Amino acid sequence: MDHNEYTQSPLLASSLKLMENTFLQQLVSCLPMGAMVVNTEARILFVNDSLTDILGYSATELLGADIDFLLPDELRSNHKHLMSQYFSQPRKRQMGAGQALHAKRKDGVLIPIEIGLNPIEQDNQTLVLATLVDLTYRLRANSMFQRSIQDAPHGVLVIDEKGIIRVTNSMLCECFGYQPEELLNQPLDLLLPERYRHHHGDLRHSFHQNPMPRMMGVGRDLTALHKDGREFPVEIGLSPFEDEHNNNMVFVSLLDITKRKRMEQELREINTNLEEFTYVASHDLRSPLRGIADLLEWVKEDLGPDALPEVSNNLDRIDIRIQRMEQLIDNLLTYARAGKKDAITQQIDINALLDNVFELLEIPEGMHLERDIQITHFISTWVPLETVMRNLISNAIKHHDTKVGNILIRCVVENNFCHFSICDDGPGIPAAAHERIFRLFQTITASERGGTGIGLSVSRRLVESHGGRISVEANQHQRGVTFHVWWPRYLRKDNHD
Repeated sequence: MDHNEYTQSPLLASSLKLMENTFLQQLVSCLPMGAMVVNTEARILFVNDSLTDILGYSATELLGADIDFLLPDELRSNHKHLMSQYFSQPRKRQMGAGQALHAKRKDGVLIPIEIGLNPIEQDNQTLVLATLVDLTYRLRANSMFQRSIQDAPHGVLVIDEKGIIRVTNSMLCECFGYQPEELLNQPLDLLLPERYRHHHGDLRHSFHQNPMPRMMGVGRDLTALHKDGREFPVEIGLSPFEDEHNNNMVFVSLLDITKRKRMEQELREINTNLEEFTYVASHDLRSPLRGIADLLEWVKEDLGPDALPEVSNNLDRIDIRIQRMEQLIDNLLTYARAGKKDAITQQIDINALLDNVFELLEIPEGMHLERDIQITHFISTWVPLETVMRNLISNAIKHHDTKVGNILIRCVVENNFCHFSICDDGPGIPAAAHERIFRLFQTITASERGGTGIGLSVSRRLVESHGGRISVEANQHQRGVTFHVWWPRYLRKDNHD
């Protein structure tokens, strides 16, 4: 580019003289976007600092140059004709409305821009003030916004003030059974059950009168309308915002909670059945059993000390079976109640908790209990955790097959949990029974008449109802098994409400 060649043009020299107007220079320099003044020959007469920053040229490189060199190559051939048309009827306007415009930076990179044209009359000459806005960051932000909508793991809609759907994503279309083109530019009422549509316009108007982020229909059972005509339960969040044209829009997040509602219903039914079972076990079973026990005592009294040995033996066997039945009912009630969360939380001293456990256990002389406690305090519920530890440690002692043995109780921090492990060197548990032993009334072998099969099932209910998990595995380098318990070491609303 030969700058001297450009300045030899009489029209350019005259135009440059016009730009000696100090006020005009100051005005252009103060504009908050890139700006340049161009004459009818498409020569650049003045640029501000914002424009040089956007394009990467110095002011010296731009002044007097033909504006065409800032255009993409494919647009240069027709640009002079367009400039001539504009100067024949100069007026204030946006250039390329609805089109993607680009300018070429000094490094050859094309950047998206927005251009405004403003004619200036000075000393019988027409100049044009061209303002230029770099849209790179705006388009990048808009692209991120679009991607965040499309990649959202829940349904998303963008609704305008008239209730027309302007943007949607694949998750929402999947929820409702529509294709995107079936929803775009359609009224939101399409997705509402018929009984909601009459009042929805008033509700939408009320929201726009006082727009603020909120959950929709708190405390209500909201439903949406699938394409097939069926309704399904939803949770909806509303977030108002203004788009780049200052239009009032609403960002709608929608979650299909059908599975959750179904699970909640199943859980309610399970809890209801369990409560009914608890009532039957504590009243309808225990009462007649006590009646049978009383009758048995009366029979013994009637027979007196002279009863035949065979009769007395049979009566004693009946008495034993009544006691076992009462113990079975007590175990069932214990298991049912184990699923209820203990709401009383306190500071847990693990060593103190284990001291309590050991005091209530009968520990044989040859059984050595060792501790490796690497976390000493956390906040949780004392009684359920103590019950679990007592069941597991007592099982390790009771089922040991020798008079001498070792049990190691460890506790370490593992992410959000206290990881307890109870490792013994007893006879072990067959791998096939690792899951079965946690079920109600299950024992390791059929010969274990003394066991009730309730301890491990109660332990699992207590652990899981308080947000933890429990498992067992065979030891790798010695006899025996290790029981693992992961117990939450932080209070959570879903476990400690």
